[in-house]
Amino acid sequence: MGIFDLSRKSLAILLSAQLLLATQAATLAQAQMLGTDEAIGKYAAMADRNLLLNELQRTEIRDQIIDLGVDPAEAEARLAALSDAEIATILIQMENDSAGADIVGTLFTIFVILLVTDLLCFTRVYNFTRCVR
Repeated sequence: MGIFDLSRKSLAILLSAQLLLATQAATLAQAQMLGTDEAIGKYAAMADRNLLLNELQRTEIRDQIIDLGVDPAEAEARLAALSDAEIATILIQMENDSAGADIVGTLFTIFVILLVTDLLCFTRVYNFTRCVR
């Protein structure tokens, strides 16, 4: 009867330990409802961050960064440290400040240049101008 008591006690200790471990693992993993907007925002922010990191990998950008005296690894580390809102602001500025994107400004500049050359008698593009001579 002594061996059965020993095996019962060891079995009870083993099952208690297993029960304790199983309940602790269950309390660590907690599920939470995630809205569609939150999920899309999370992945959009990750995509924006990856877009900027890919831009830093381009050779012409990397060469320009090195010419300015910035270590590319440090630039990547600083980019990774930016918040999602700062990343979005940078992307908006990149869209607005891209070269040649302001077509109205370009057309106005060409108009003014041609107007001045007409007034100085170098060209004759507009009929409503008179030569200054």
